[in-house]
Amino acid sequence: MTALATCALIFLANRALWPRGLSVPALCLGLGAYLLVSSPNLGLSGTRAETGLVMMAGVVPVLAVWAGAEIFLDRPVYRPWHGVLAVLVTVGAWLAPILPFAATLRGILVVLLYAGLLYIALSTAADDLVETRRRFRRWFVALMALTGLGISVVEFLKLDADLPPVMYPLHASGFLVLTLLFLSWAVRIAPDLWPLRREPEPRPAMPLSGADAAVLQRVEAAMADGIWRQEGLTIARLAAAVDAPEHRVRRVINKGLGYRNFAQFVNEHRIGAACEVLSDPARADTPVLSIAYDVGFASIGPFNRAFREKHQQSPTEYRKLHGVSNG
Repeated sequence: MTALATCALIFLANRALWPRGLSVPALCLGLGAYLLVSSPNLGLSGTRAETGLVMMAGVVPVLAVWAGAEIFLDRPVYRPWHGVLAVLVTVGAWLAPILPFAATLRGILVVLLYAGLLYIALSTAADDLVETRRRFRRWFVALMALTGLGISVVEFLKLDADLPPVMYPLHASGFLVLTLLFLSWAVRIAPDLWPLRREPEPRPAMPLSGADAAVLQRVEAAMADGIWRQEGLTIARLAAAVDAPEHRVRRVINKGLGYRNFAQFVNEHRIGAACEVLSDPARADTPVLSIAYDVGFASIGPFNRAFREKHQQSPTEYRKLHGVSNG
């Protein structure tokens, strides 16, 4: 509990990380409630305090996914169905003691939530340029899978009803280790954990060594030659093109240019080129889909999302704003 409280206070004290950093103290609060309600020797059974703790503990899977999304995604997007799922998981925990089917439904949804969190951690790894966060994924995925899914399966099968007394201190010790590991990582790199601004702009560049500066020069030359137009361009392909190790290419784009995400770096060039076409009256008859293909997007959907993220409007709206009409 002390480790959880320390972690929560550190993130609450750093107002520069708000509102994204609030997901961490919220998760710590939920985990604290979970540990208390899971301890049989505290004399809380049947009290109002237990009821409140159960309600708080029921939100833990939702809080875990929220914190994970905020950690691994620079600009997480939340949909209405995310809220519906969160409500179902939370209410399911509250109704489980009186409605058995609610416990079953919640168990299934919780497993899906943790599986979704693992998917977020894995699917966004390839484009991640923040090295400290990439290293964190390597052990986070394994620990999260073992802890979250393991606890969910135990609760779903109701194996927690007859656990031997020795399991409770082991249970608490496991959470303590996980919390201390996360705390030692997150506090050390908190300024780099989340961008302090929500705008999709790169941060100021940092000084590079001579070798890194040479790699950065080749990366910039490759981008100037239009390698960003290649559909499905990856860091591995860019690294091969500039004859440099992949990890060094990641570092120079992150440290030398300030980008946290490879897709953001590539899309900066693609969207810039698209804007030139969209604002050119001589190319007013060029379909938006053709422009998307020409600048390297595989379909119109990712192009529209990337364009809207950069300019807060669609390509068609951008074209009209610049007085270009296709008649």
